[in-house]
Amino acid sequence: MERRFLIILLSVGFVTGLLLTWQFKTNIPIEGGFPSDELTAKTDLLKGYLDEQAYLKSRIVSLRKEMGTAQDAIKTQSEKSNLSILEDLKSNIGLTEITGKGIEILLDDSPTATREGIEMSDATLIQASDLRDIVNILNAANAEAISINNQRILANSPISSVGLTILVNNSHTAPPFVISAVGDSEIMLQRLLNKTLLSGLYERVKNTKVVFELYKKNSLTVPMYNGDLKVDNINLVEE
Repeated sequence: MERRFLIILLSVGFVTGLLLTWQFKTNIPIEGGFPSDELTAKTDLLKGYLDEQAYLKSRIVSLRKEMGTAQDAIKTQSEKSNLSILEDLKSNIGLTEITGKGIEILLDDSPTATREGIEMSDATLIQASDLRDIVNILNAANAEAISINNQRILANSPISSVGLTILVNNSHTAPPFVISAVGDSEIMLQRLLNKTLLSGLYERVKNTKVVFELYKKNSLTVPMYNGDLKVDNINLVEE
């Protein structure tokens, strides 16, 4: 589209140059004393120049219209491109929900566990570190979007614990923990089934019966991020 615009622009310049050249030629004064046949020839020539001028003027108008149309098309194309970029950015920072194939992971405390009166480090409990480890593995497997108990996880989402309480995006959440991830389910499952990457969790599954289950999903939805976005490092540009 930009190439077409340049061609039109060059055409306008070329036609305008011809018009100015012919205008210069038609302004040459006709000296007196010519025979009638020569005068007639010059009159015909002048008429031809005038006809050419009229045609070139109309052509310039036409080319200007084409140039305007091309400019509008480029602007529209640019706007569409910017909208596409904006949608990608919104998706990358979690401002749109994502639906697609993926996996669902269920994590839960051991059936014999209680979160009252014991230490958070108890092996029968799901730890914040378990959630972080799984999120890191999913990110390494190029998951498009991740959530924990419907809390969208971003690159800087905090997953921590205070006492026996687990916080995701600084919001309280409790077991069972459902982790949803949109992406290539085969790659994500392969990583999560690698016991060397989650050796501690697999050991506790075996010894204390904490729940760790994986489900392949043909379709699931990860919600948009609904927490606070930190804008300390964002510079606003005024046009």
